[in-house]
Amino acid sequence: MAETLPAEAELAAFEAVSLARHPERPRALQVIQSVFTDWTEFHGDRLFSDDQAVVGGIARCNDTWIMVIGQEKGTDAMTRVRHNFGMPHPEGYRKAQRLMRLAEKFHLPVVCLIDTPAAHAGIGAEERGQAWAISASLITMLELTVPTVSIVLSEGGSGGALALGVADRVLAFERAMYTVAPPETCAAILYRDASQKARAALAMKPLVTTAHEFGIVDELIPEVAEGIHANPAVSLAALKGTLLRTLANLSSLPTEELLSRRMARYGMPITAAPAPSHAKKSVPAKRK
Repeated sequence: MAETLPAEAELAAFEAVSLARHPERPRALQVIQSVFTDWTEFHGDRLFSDDQAVVGGIARCNDTWIMVIGQEKGTDAMTRVRHNFGMPHPEGYRKAQRLMRLAEKFHLPVVCLIDTPAAHAGIGAEERGQAWAISASLITMLELTVPTVSIVLSEGGSGGALALGVADRVLAFERAMYTVAPPETCAAILYRDASQKARAALAMKPLVTTAHEFGIVDELIPEVAEGIHANPAVSLAALKGTLLRTLANLSSLPTEELLSRRMARYGMPITAAPAPSHAKKSVPAKRK
């Protein structure tokens, strides 16, 4: 068998990245429409605005009510601009946090659909606290007392994806990508040349198979060789079955064990469930 040349290997690596980014792969709203019923969308972060790069609301999967939060890229030129190509602003992450707290209040599991190249990097986003919003999302997901599942649909890039990825279980379609940064960004940083994206893709191994090998992704959801878009019904049915099985397993765990396992998973071992940072502090009773 002939040895693969470096240039050919780089081309193959970036072709895999391009497949993960295929514009016809199902987006968050399409997944919600196919997998869930009784979808009721919520809007706004109650601080600044409604960031449509993040969509969220209550929906039902068979008999299970769930809080679904997703990063939406859009499906055509108009919707891609409306949803900012799936790159959330700080208010998008704050909306996600608000919905997570609401889910906790009503004892609903949280399902996050990850599909973003990265968080929005504009000046306005930085001025409104992008880094703080992402870090607050990480803390919120660590502290939630309800089961959490994150699913990588196509592209999970940088902290923009991680903000919705600190879950009890992380699932991913097997031809998606989940990486610290897009290959173009990596090439610009390491090689000072964004056009070296294929070289960076080969070095980074950004596909979810690598994340699965390291235990970052727990389970891969099968899709046909041509990608989900070639036969979405089969892949989305597999997603639904995997999600229901995962939620059933997580829902059987006591809250203390759920939190302990989550903390240990992310390198924060504890012996008792932490008190959520948003919980109200007890007030001593007045002496009579």
